[in-house]
Amino acid sequence: TYTLNLLKRLFNLPDSRISLFFENGIDTSFISTQKQPKRNSKIHLLFVGRLVPYKCADIVIKSLSRLNQTIQNKIELTIVGDGSEKALLEKLVHKLDLDEIVNFIGWVSQSKTLDYYRQADIFCFPSIREFGGAVVLEAMANGLPCIVANYGGIGEYVTEETGFKIEPISPGHLTQELTQKIQILVEDEQLRESMSVKSIERARQFTWESKAIQLVKIYEQMISEKRSLNQ
Repeated sequence: TYTLNLLKRLFNLPDSRISLFFENGIDTSFISTQKQPKRNSKIHLLFVGRLVPYKCADIVIKSLSRLNQTIQNKIELTIVGDGSEKALLEKLVHKLDLDEIVNFIGWVSQSKTLDYYRQADIFCFPSIREFGGAVVLEAMANGLPCIVANYGGIGEYVTEETGFKIEPISPGHLTQELTQKIQILVEDEQLRESMSVKSIERARQFTWESKAIQLVKIYEQMISEKRSLNQ
């Protein structure tokens, strides 16, 4: 939407001359209707992404440390990905005494990430520099309520029915709000289930098959309008 509005402003384009068509899509195989059996009774939080500063995995870790002990005892966080921040993040986990509930998996292939999506319950991804954010679509396709920073593509994929969007005002604000949203979803199983269903419905709009149909409709509309002008 940011790019759309920028182009409209720069070139003085009316709404009828330009529309938004999301770049990212997902393979139908990512759409899940069945969860894998859980390893234990805990609620699984998941982060998938490169471990670099702007992805904000540290915000997720700090948010867990602010949860009361009762909530901490109910959860575990899996971090899938690798990058320059990994060693610092591991030190942060140890410093905050979260070794028992935070697991670092490292880099895995995209197909392998499916295993982690399907074992998870909540997707935490407060990245502040994400124009595409395909991992959020993948998480939604697997029925995960998503807690994201309201920025770029990820802030447009997630709706009020499928998760929570946090304004990236400051690191402190992100941490505070993420803590609160995690607690809400951990305590409210009915809300998690409702958002899970809606997330899958939303993700279906972004399968490549669905996007191909949308693109054909755009071409058909353009051809129809051109014919009308030539008559």
